Amino acid sequence: MALITRYLSHFHQYKTLLALAVPVALQTAIFSSKSTVDMLMLGTLSELDIAAIGLAAKAQMIISFFIIGLSIGGGQIAAQCFGVKTEDGKRKFHNTIFITLVLSAAVSFIFFIVLFFAPSLLMSLGTQSPEIISKGSDYLQIIALSLFCFAYASSIACGLRSMHQPGIATKVSFIGVILNLALNWVFIFGHFGMPAMGIKGAALGTLLSAFIECVVLYLYLKSKNHLLSYFPVSLFKHLTWQDFLVVTKLSATAAVNSVVWAAGLFAFHAILGYSDPNLLVALSVLAPIEALAMSLLIGLATAGSVLVGNLVGANQHDQLPTTIRQHLVMSVGIGVVSAALLMALKSLVLSMFFHNDVTTAAELMTAGLYNIMAVSLIVKSLSMMLIVGILRAGGDARFCLITDVLAQWVFLLPCAYWLTHVLNVDPIYLFGLVLLEEGIKVLICVWRLNSNRWVRNLAEGLN
Repeated sequence: MALITRYLSHFHQYKTLLALAVPVALQTAIFSSKSTVDMLMLGTLSELDIAAIGLAAKAQMIISFFIIGLSIGGGQIAAQCFGVKTEDGKRKFHNTIFITLVLSAAVSFIFFIVLFFAPSLLMSLGTQSPEIISKGSDYLQIIALSLFCFAYASSIACGLRSMHQPGIATKVSFIGVILNLALNWVFIFGHFGMPAMGIKGAALGTLLSAFIECVVLYLYLKSKNHLLSYFPVSLFKHLTWQDFLVVTKLSATAAVNSVVWAAGLFAFHAILGYSDPNLLVALSVLAPIEALAMSLLIGLATAGSVLVGNLVGANQHDQLPTTIRQHLVMSVGIGVVSAALLMALKSLVLSMFFHNDVTTAAELMTAGLYNIMAVSLIVKSLSMMLIVGILRAGGDARFCLITDVLAQWVFLLPCAYWLTHVLNVDPIYLFGLVLLEEGIKVLICVWRLNSNRWVRNLAEGLN
């Protein structure tokens, strides 16, 4: 009987994790699919368009990850506040989301200035081709305004996840991706009397769909009189600088961590692809495929962070070991399944990007890198849950930042540059360095986890 009770208890934990993870995974996949849709549509025009939007998407990804990092940092404190089932905990939760929203909007304004007035500067960091720089700059300049919509949607979505209500943002995101698909079809190819705008059309479709998605989310919450549909001034009369400092510290650290990781990925691809346009095309094709494949892993890690944050906020530390073990087992299992599925669908997936009757050098290179990318998902599933789902959720954001800096900027990037530009090693083999990088992160994080020095109840620091 005891065994049955224990099994059912574990099943309930897995069920709770999946109930949070699946909507978050769908939302992540939807977010990733927007750039994939753009690339698939533009791929019917030319490989230059693929390379341009692929590189522009990487720059956009770095900015998006910074905003997401701010939201995740605030959301993790909000999850700790939500774990405190009192009116005071509810007030702290509401204040935390408001502060997160303010921070995200301020950062979006700064990045808007960069994208709108200096897009070519960002593009030139990843390629020497004037055509690719010009096309990518057009894309970045138009989508600059969408950052404000993204800041709002991201902050509210993290708040909803902390409340165990991730499905609301997911449904709205689904509406956004349908709109993005339809508007891109109209603007890229010139339907319904519109001129064929190519890559500019992809940017315009992305901007309009983001704006409509944002409006729909707000109106839905307003119609339900949801807690996150309003932030009255009276609610924040007790808000102090200490509250801003607590939220800003974790949010900024998580944001820097996210952008350091994204910038490291951008730099790694730039090192490999700077001198070879075929490799740049290959990396541009693989990026959205990997992003979609990792959606469920990110969803699991995000769901894990909510549950761990709830336990830490409620000071239920005795339940953490069992919860953490279940999260790691689930994440690795999903990683293995994702890798196997990618390998099985390899021919079908690649045929969606390459349409030539004769196999090109870019297609051959993409096929070679594809296998390594698929296998790396297994190791990434473990490191993702350890960093995002456990350590950072426990308040140990600074350690997570240091870990990513060491693994990426001290190990991966110097090795990639030296092997590429000094020893002239084939880039296909260099792509395997990612496996070593992720392995280093796993070892460091396991050591930190076993030290029991990563749990910090940040909710208690709020006024």
